[in-house]
Amino acid sequence: MSASFATVEPVPASVPRELVRDASFDRLTAAGDDPWRAVAALHDEPPVIWMTDASFGRPGWVLTRHDVIAEAFIDWEHFSSQRSGMVADLLGEPVRLNPIEIDPPRHHAFRRVLNPFFTPAAVKDFDAPVRQCARELIAQFAGRGECEFVDDFAVPFPSYVFLDLMGMPRDRLGDFIAWQNDLMRATDPMQRVAAARAIYAYLKQHMAAQQANPTNALLRAMVTAEIDGRPIDYYELMGMFYVLYVGGLDTVYSTVGWILHHLATHPQLQSRLRADPAAIPQAIEEFCRAFSVVVTHRSVAKDFTFHGVPMKQGDEVNLPIMLANRDPAVHADPHLVDIDRKPRHITFGTGTHNCVGLHLAKRELRIVLEEFLATFPSISLKPGETPRYHTGRTFGFDYLPLVLG
Repeated sequence: MSASFATVEPVPASVPRELVRDASFDRLTAAGDDPWRAVAALHDEPPVIWMTDASFGRPGWVLTRHDVIAEAFIDWEHFSSQRSGMVADLLGEPVRLNPIEIDPPRHHAFRRVLNPFFTPAAVKDFDAPVRQCARELIAQFAGRGECEFVDDFAVPFPSYVFLDLMGMPRDRLGDFIAWQNDLMRATDPMQRVAAARAIYAYLKQHMAAQQANPTNALLRAMVTAEIDGRPIDYYELMGMFYVLYVGGLDTVYSTVGWILHHLATHPQLQSRLRADPAAIPQAIEEFCRAFSVVVTHRSVAKDFTFHGVPMKQGDEVNLPIMLANRDPAVHADPHLVDIDRKPRHITFGTGTHNCVGLHLAKRELRIVLEEFLATFPSISLKPGETPRYHTGRTFGFDYLPLVLG
């Protein structure tokens, strides 16, 4: 079953009035100087509320607690990912992010193409090139004693990893980053349309080149894939290229910024991890819990009642993962970053649509911490400077000046 966001009324008649909040999710999260505590104000609300501006000015449901968010991830029959999503709407072409915007059973056929290349065993092969990327970037500012972490490292690092993975030239990095920023965060709709189309035009020619002469095993598997006994079609393949582009360039950059900001303001934790690098993998799990940067979406596939709340086909449902991972009903003292806890987090989703690249993402984060902590005896915020961040669909830093001892 295919679903789409059908709601146009700010408050449809079907929505119980006691659950309506005439408010903007993005303005709420941008208030104050700590977006994690700002968004956590929604924990004081019912588990399911209706916001008149839930996403990009659209009204919709917002789930506020771990249990209902996790349930929505798992229940794809009611909370569908299959829709003409953001990219399709911007392009005016039927490009679904593949397999993110495709539900079972078809979802499984596309995941089978990608899964072998992103298992824990498979991503071990990325260790050397990922570490080399980190070291090359660090070498460019190590002698200065400072860096602007976002531009000097956080943005180019996962981008280089992705570009190498996809056989794309590094000299186009500036274009890729500009397109990504406009696509994900521009307030002008036409700017977002232009970015989506620029990405599409580049991916179209890159995809054709890979079909003619694939440059690695992943790309060969993608362009020669068979789905239900037939060759993968143009839009299915384009959706697969597009999802790797979007996923490869934004979430790791955002997450690693929050981690370095936390380390820069917690020198004792820095010292502990330098002295005991074996603790870094467990620390990554807690950092992923505490700094879950993504708000994802579902569409109600058919009329039904969810925890006593009537939902209608086409209603948009927003799943702020940070609300699940900082839910005080699940995590004691949820705003405390404690690397000794063993968190039950859903940063990478859960159920059928969990993130295909989660093992690679964790490996990238681990390597960044290892390299920064081994290279610099101290990391701190630059005095007299104020870091800047954005919220929205992804929480991330725009400006993070660091002093590197």
